Amino acid sequence: MKLRGGLGQIWATVRWAVRVLVLSQLASPLVAWLAMFVAGSAGLDTGVVPSVSDEDGQVNIVTTPTPSYQQVGSCCQEDNQPCPRDHIPDTSSLLCQEWSGPCSQLPLTCLSCTCDYDCHYGQPSNASCKVSSAELECEGDREFNREFRCSYCYLTQPSRHKCSNRNIGCRSVGSPTSRAHWYIANCTSGDNLVCLGRHVFSKKTECNWTEGYSWRTALVLSVTLGGFGADRFYLGHWQEGIGKLFSFGGLGVWTLVDVVLVSIGYIGPADGSLYI
Repeated sequence: MKLRGGLGQIWATVRWAVRVLVLSQLASPLVAWLAMFVAGSAGLDTGVVPSVSDEDGQVNIVTTPTPSYQQVGSCCQEDNQPCPRDHIPDTSSLLCQEWSGPCSQLPLTCLSCTCDYDCHYGQPSNASCKVSSAELECEGDREFNREFRCSYCYLTQPSRHKCSNRNIGCRSVGSPTSRAHWYIANCTSGDNLVCLGRHVFSKKTECNWTEGYSWRTALVLSVTLGGFGADRFYLGHWQEGIGKLFSFGGLGVWTLVDVVLVSIGYIGPADGSLYI
């Protein structure tokens, strides 16, 4: 039975929209492959957590560049200062009280150390250390030198200090130049790390948290069911998902655009977390 009048025109429009949606979904795999190829050639970040671990087995996202040493004038040179200068020994800790090894191997929390702040950056230097309390028992000399790398605490590798995490308002995906892509973390250098400057410091840190969303799953949904908003629904973008669903994927245009944006990692979870 052939529909006539306004109803027939609506049915023809729906058929045309569905046809466009199907064609856009068929073209999605090719578009996704081209987008990933171009992103890989341009060196763009896909927003996926890298699987690079340090010696402690922890994943490091933030990298700190190694600065070059500049000679400090005599006006700005400092005498020997505590290293770290705000480190307060805790001789009441159980580790200090039950220590039975050499004094030179005591943890930094059991020692009082001073460093030469006129050392050459990046080169080996010696800290003058002594056992903080006469009540602590250990073997060997109670005053000794401990070798360390001349570096400020805030410039040490991420694996050598711990920083606070911030999830609220911190977006791991999107433009790296966005202010929401970074946050000021409170960091503390390792308990047994000899370094210059402050033991506790603030550091501009890149957002690197995740809630378990998979980039591969999002890409598969975008390629196969993106016209129905499945990729947006999965990532938590409910408003955009409803818009795609009732607009037939923006007549195919929105579908193809989202395939490109998901494949290069520009569109991520709505909560701002990283893909796994």
